[in-house]
Order: sequence, then structure tokens, then C-alpha cells
Amino acid sequence: MILIKRMDPLDEGHFLGADDGWPAADEAFRPALRALLKALREEARLGEGGRRRAAARIADELARRRALSAHEARLGDTLYTLKIERPLVITGFPRTGTTLLLNLLARTRGLWSPPLWQLREPVVSVDAGGVEIDDERWAAEQRRATRESIDALARAAPGFPAIRPMDPDWPDECNWLLRNCFSTLANAFTWFVPSYVEFLGHCDMRPAYADHARWLRTLLHRRRQQSGQLPRLVLKDPFHLWQLEALLAVYPDATVIHLHREPDQVAPSLASLCATWQAVDGDAPRSSAELGAYTLRMLELGLRALERSRASLPAERFIDLPYRELIAAPGEVVRRLGAQLGFDGEGSAVAEADRWLRDNRSAPGRHRYKLDDHGFDEEILDESFAEYRRRFAHLLK
Repeated sequence: MILIKRMDPLDEGHFLGADDGWPAADEAFRPALRALLKALREEARLGEGGRRRAAARIADELARRRALSAHEARLGDTLYTLKIERPLVITGFPRTGTTLLLNLLARTRGLWSPPLWQLREPVVSVDAGGVEIDDERWAAEQRRATRESIDALARAAPGFPAIRPMDPDWPDECNWLLRNCFSTLANAFTWFVPSYVEFLGHCDMRPAYADHARWLRTLLHRRRQQSGQLPRLVLKDPFHLWQLEALLAVYPDATVIHLHREPDQVAPSLASLCATWQAVDGDAPRSSAELGAYTLRMLELGLRALERSRASLPAERFIDLPYRELIAAPGEVVRRLGAQLGFDGEGSAVAEADRWLRDNRSAPGRHRYKLDDHGFDEEILDESFAEYRRRFAHLLK
């Protein structure tokens, strides 16, 4: 009898074969994909269904890359000459209010943040004749698919909606674009992949951010076609904090709005998020202590990068904002940022922010966690966050 070994769906051969159809410009992202695949096979403890879902997601991301290259070829200089000017970039350690601020600013006149359904599918489909399909029916289908994905996640992880409310038409994290080049720590939330965390902590992310700009130009081009205007972008991702030098190398006139919150709230909340998300695909979940150490390592890499970049980058590129101020007076924060950054943060902007808050403060459940849930205590956090607390003490009290 001849035994045939079934190929692992996460084997590199599925994605990095000799004839895999990669555009030549994408060679820079092979190491990131290799690092992710290796970590998924060897560290993530995925069940059979989880391995299939991870492989399908990577295959979809590769398909999007091919679609983007074809889209750029069709449009030519129309995309290449489109400028992304003075974007507002919201960041801060996870669980510091970045999602709230994004949803407030995205509803302000003159500012725009791509909704989740567009971030998931930035490039429109084409028909059999190669003509792009960008109509209301296609958009409705993308919204429906996004809603189904959100609902499926809520069924698999019932605690997730309380941690991270999502809606197809709400703005979301632009790491959806960085996922398409396999270069975001969002993957480290979804799966337990410590070697991949180390890879991202030490690689050059400038090519990934240049790729990020390609996707944004595509989204902005569609927005301009639909509205006749080119809006000022509002972007948000906690993990920009790990890569501020690469971010500002690609977007040199960006303003970074950096949110701050006490680490004793950040660390346990992040560990809880990882535990909730990783249980969806994991076959043998990691212990609380392992997840605590994993989370702390991610944060320590972010702290090192933050200290280096804030010391070297121009101070005028940053606005520091305490979490407590955003929660206490969100309308006033929008008004103040508008005055500082040259957008209309008065009147209707504040009313719209208040309306969104009123409608969504009754979101399902509440995210509950304790400092010691994953092995954290004040001594550990004091040691890891000493420099951060010293430098930003006035924003944390």
C-alpha cells in the first residue's frame, strides 16, 4: 500500500511556488509571507478548520494583490499621480480610544475614512470582458459579505462585539490594507505567532507603507469619481505606533494623533482581545500566562520603537491626546483638533459626533478584564513601561 501524505494547506508550496503569479513588484513581501506561514504551521496550534480558514484568507490576499496590479495597469498615471496630502493618522497602544476617535473624525465634513467594506475589498471586480464593475449592486454585495463576516466572527467569539464593535459602513483600521502584504501585527491578534511578531519588530516596513499608499490611492480615486472631490484622509491603526518612521517616510506631511492611556488598562485589555480572537481558530488555546507574556512582548517592541521614533522625528508631526479627555468631552476634542489641524470641527461636526456616540454607547455587552487575568501586576508594568510613564506622565494622570 502506498501512503500519500496530504499537503498542509499552509505549506509554502501553495503560495510561493515557481509559477505562483506574483507580480514582480511584490518580491519584497515574500519574507513576510514566509514568516507568517511558518509561524502559523509551527506556533499557532490551529485546528483543521482554522488552517483552512487561514490558508483561504492568505489566498484571498494574494488574489487582491493581482487585482490591484491589473487595476493600476488599466488606470496608469491616473492613479500614480494622485497625491495623498496631509492625512490625519490616529494611533496609540491598543485599547486607548483610537476606534472612538476615528468614528468621530470620519463623520466630520471634509474628512473621509474608508468604510470597512471598502477596506476589505479595495479593488472593484471586473466582468468577463475586463470592464470594471463599480455599481450599487456590487457595493451592496460587498456590504452583505462584510456583514456576514462580522456575524460569523460574533458567533465564533460571542465576546468579540463588546471588545471591538464593527459595521460594514463604519471606518475601520487601515491594517486591512497592510494585511495584503502580510505585514501587520493585526495577524498577531488573530493567531498566536511569536516568531512573526519578532520578524515584524525588526524588518524594514517602508516597502509595506509604500504598498499601503497604493491601496489608498485606489480608494481615493473611487471616492473622487463618486463625489467629485478628493477628501482629506483620516487613518487609524494602533500598530502605526510600532512603525512611525516608516509611516512618515511615506506620508511626510501626515499629522499623527497619538492617544495615551494608563498601561494597567492597555495590557490586560489587549491580552483579553488576543485570547478571544485566537480561540476562534486555535485547537489548543495558550494558557493565560503564555498570552500575557506574548502580549507584553508585543508591547515592549512597540515601546522601543516609540521611544526611538519620538526622539528622532519632528515634534510638530504629533499631537498627544489623553484617553481620559476623549472619553470625558469627545465633542470638545473634535472642536479642538479642528482648530489645530484646519478642518471644520464646529457646529454640525460636534452634533454628528454626539449623535454617533448616543446611538452606539448602547453597544452589546461590556469588555471586562482584570490586571491579573493574564499574569500582569504593577511591578511587571512598572518595569516595562517606566520610560513611557516618565515621558508621558502628564497625559496619564
